[in-house]
Amino acid sequence: MAQSLILSILVLVLAFCIPQTQGSDGGAQDCCLKYSLRKIPTHVVRSYRKQEPSLGCPFPAILFSPRKRSQPELCADPKKAWVKQLMQRLDKPAAPWNQPRTVRRTSGPPSLARRERAPKAVRGKEAKGNGGWK
Repeated sequence: MAQSLILSILVLVLAFCIPQTQGSDGGAQDCCLKYSLRKIPTHVVRSYRKQEPSLGCPFPAILFSPRKRSQPELCADPKKAWVKQLMQRLDKPAAPWNQPRTVRRTSGPPSLARRERAPKAVRGKEAKGNGGWK
């Protein structure tokens, strides 16, 4: 009876410990250790993720993923204005590629090519009562 009680307690303790360790990767996280000193160009970056100190990293940072997957992530200070602007630009949805461009006229009459032209009357075979239009 004592053995079954100890075994039950041991199973309960293990049941509570397993979910906590299952989600962790053993503390091997990719953390920024210093910020980039240069401004990161927009065309180099495809996405970003946030680094929080609560996740075991030493300080908050934004990690930008480069378009070339072979290059390492670029770390930036989340307090900098250019970092916030780059994040906002990446958050915007991309414009569709197949969307037709609209051309706006600033002045002048519409071109004759765009107007519908009335059909020409056929000589000698004008219909009666419709003003000469076929």
